[in-house]
Amino acid sequence: MGYKGDRNYIHGSDIFNETISWLILEKKDIRDIDFMFHRFAYSQLMAIVGSTPPKHEIVATCTFTSSVACEKVYLTETIYPVISRRPYPEDEMLKMMDFNLSERRVLLHGENSFSDIEQWVALTKALHYKLFPKLSGKWIFVRGRFPDYFSHSKCQERSIIFVSEFNYKLTRCDALRDGTKVGEIYFSII
Repeated sequence: MGYKGDRNYIHGSDIFNETISWLILEKKDIRDIDFMFHRFAYSQLMAIVGSTPPKHEIVATCTFTSSVACEKVYLTETIYPVISRRPYPEDEMLKMMDFNLSERRVLLHGENSFSDIEQWVALTKALHYKLFPKLSGKWIFVRGRFPDYFSHSKCQERSIIFVSEFNYKLTRCDALRDGTKVGEIYFSII
């Protein structure tokens, strides 16, 4: 994995996409995905299945249901540095977003080249900055819950609806595809 844009950490959407793609190859059918981030990742990651690493080493956990049972994968950093960087034209998505702040909703119409999780994260981040312009800090993606996940689903409209917050430190939003809820995105401010 590489860095996106000017970031000096591996973007959560890349960690999510790489992990889910690997799990689909390994397990074929996965569902009930609950992906939680515990800290930033600055070097390459490895997946640990089965044994639990020390808590301070865990970057993220992914709990899911396979054809066998409920399983969990832990992601930890390795000694291998990130050596690549690619552009991340997130602003292209921003230009296509329609905000309805009274409904606490943001919409993105049509198809584009970004993965579903990249779009959900960008929509959620943009909505947070619009809803809470006076809060200082950086809004970050900390959790994604999806009964089923498709990396590049076909749809006419993706939307995020702000649902709840806890002391403005943790928020939950619903992710919708063509008006149907497909998951939840959680953000935190640091």
